[in-house]
Amino acid sequence: MPLPLPDDASAGPELAAEYAAAREREGRVMAILRALGPRAEVVRAFLELADAVLYGPAALGRRERELLAHTTSEANGADYSAGVHATLLSELGDAGDHDEALRAFARRLTLAPAEAEDAVAALRAHLSDAEVYDAVAVVGLLSLANRSALATGITVEDDLP
Repeated sequence: MPLPLPDDASAGPELAAEYAAAREREGRVMAILRALGPRAEVVRAFLELADAVLYGPAALGRRERELLAHTTSEANGADYSAGVHATLLSELGDAGDHDEALRAFARRLTLAPAEAEDAVAALRAHLSDAEVYDAVAVVGLLSLANRSALATGITVEDDLP
């Protein structure tokens, strides 16, 4: 039996406020926020980290960060997240010079975390240290999101209008 997802009826006041803010921002409550559980502080912290890692100013470009998010989600078999990030990636334009190196890094760090040092060394051959730090942050964030999505079995049908 899957974990029950919080909804408007079961959300406490603080979580309900997070859901209301999500509706204002996105027009819906994405299922990934529900998959994080009933604690508003966890949802809030995840949103702040996601904003900084994926959307905020960074050495690594927005498109490259989205490519890492998509590849990490695919490697984890997290269909919900892979679909979300595939859509965002398609909106950000054509392939970049370092796409294959970024994909290889995301897959290796996700599927063989014990090889992290080698994965970082391989990526440093293509990117600056600041860009590699950004890449590590994206893969880490998506690993958290993917595990929450997989553990709860969310789909796009679990988004709340």
